Amino acid sequence: MQVVVAGGGIAALEVLAGLRTRAGDRVQATLLCPERSFSYRPLSTAVPFRFREERMRELQDLVRGLGATFVRDGLAQVDETRGRVLTNNGDFLPYDVLVLAVGARPSAPRRALTWRRGRGGTAELTRLLHELEDGTAQSAVFVVPPRAAWPVDAYELALVASLAARRGASRAQVSIVTAEAAPLEAFGRAATEAVRIELERADIQLITGVEATIPDDRQEAGRDAFSSAVARLSNRAKNRNGRDELVLRLGGRRSMAVDRALFVPAVRGPGVGGTAHDDSGFVRVDEHARVRGQDGVYGVGDATALSLKHSTLAARQGTAAAEAIAAAAGANVDPEPWSPKLYGFLTLPPHFPSAPGSPWLDDGEPVTHCLWWPPGHVAGRHLAPYLASVDRGVRPGLDWHPNGVPIAVTVGEYATGDVPPRAAATEAEVTRDAMTRQLMAARRAGREGQRLERELERGLEAFERHEREVVAELRAAGYLRES
Repeated sequence: MQVVVAGGGIAALEVLAGLRTRAGDRVQATLLCPERSFSYRPLSTAVPFRFREERMRELQDLVRGLGATFVRDGLAQVDETRGRVLTNNGDFLPYDVLVLAVGARPSAPRRALTWRRGRGGTAELTRLLHELEDGTAQSAVFVVPPRAAWPVDAYELALVASLAARRGASRAQVSIVTAEAAPLEAFGRAATEAVRIELERADIQLITGVEATIPDDRQEAGRDAFSSAVARLSNRAKNRNGRDELVLRLGGRRSMAVDRALFVPAVRGPGVGGTAHDDSGFVRVDEHARVRGQDGVYGVGDATALSLKHSTLAARQGTAAAEAIAAAAGANVDPEPWSPKLYGFLTLPPHFPSAPGSPWLDDGEPVTHCLWWPPGHVAGRHLAPYLASVDRGVRPGLDWHPNGVPIAVTVGEYATGDVPPRAAATEAEVTRDAMTRQLMAARRAGREGQRLERELERGLEAFERHEREVVAELRAAGYLRES
């Protein structure tokens, strides 16, 4: 059985690791991913809530160790009728089973500062904390938009920012504006009430049930000149020191002027052509991670319609998909359904791994990951032991857990409506499909032309070498003479 796994994150690698363990040589697996490396941050059990350095592993090496083939390319389209996928480079890969693990697409308002984990996000947070401490920024708001992938981030960052605000002379105001009806409502009533209490203790203003947006000047196009000028001016304000502030629209006619605004990212589905996805681009899967309405296709990880995105959920889907595929390939496996239940701890009051009242760690980095435990680890029933076998810095299992609010919440799906019928493709989708195929065909033709050109060049070089050899031999035999 030929299995193509599209993606390169925890869910994709859990599928490969599960197939190696449960299916063995009954399947021939291929990982299709445009990235070269897999990055992860294992949890440090020696120092609670402190990550070890980010680890990188070449996907080529990991995939080879799992007995699979690595193709460094992206997924462009699925051709279900012919049982093949079209890659970004215009190649076709045949499959008997396809696993979609391509993740979700983050989205944020134009001109918005968006929180992203990694060095870039840490640098932005560092700048913001310094501004709150020295009084450059007298107000900061953290925004949770509809369909935020992980709303906990906004509350963690706001609590850290409140430390910086209290240390500064300006006593800056820190706020949270969330589209949720209540803070962290997806985690249950106990979590909501505990978070609300901590926000009050930290003097963090909370505004719920509101979608905050940043007005775009281009939205005023088509108005008369006077109305457009008034609208543009209303999007800006001055703080008491005369510096520009950002004006957020809080739904309806309300607005809020702040010095700094940081949005946690919302997500939308990848919307891969040829897949049965909903109107937001997410695939909806059953208890064995099979895509509903499509044969031979599985969906795992952030590409699915789960309303919270977390590595443990993605890994569970990957495990279930691997078992179902192994059983279909003839292995003696009784596939178990994946559980949509998310387990963890809200560490309230928050656990700051720094000096009391300080937003800074000993090495000068800002505090992050103070609210949710475990804050980062390698998940996966099959992947975690495999990574531990190839990376001595990783070990499966956690030796410590904090006090706090235990969370065991069933994660539902986005309410985005039913999957539209596959046959009812719109004219735009048909046009996009045709253009995609033409573009990929042109890329293939271009690469084929380059290959033929190189072959001709090599052939000409070989002919010239042969010609020189023949002439030399004839001259040596006396058939030719020097001119």
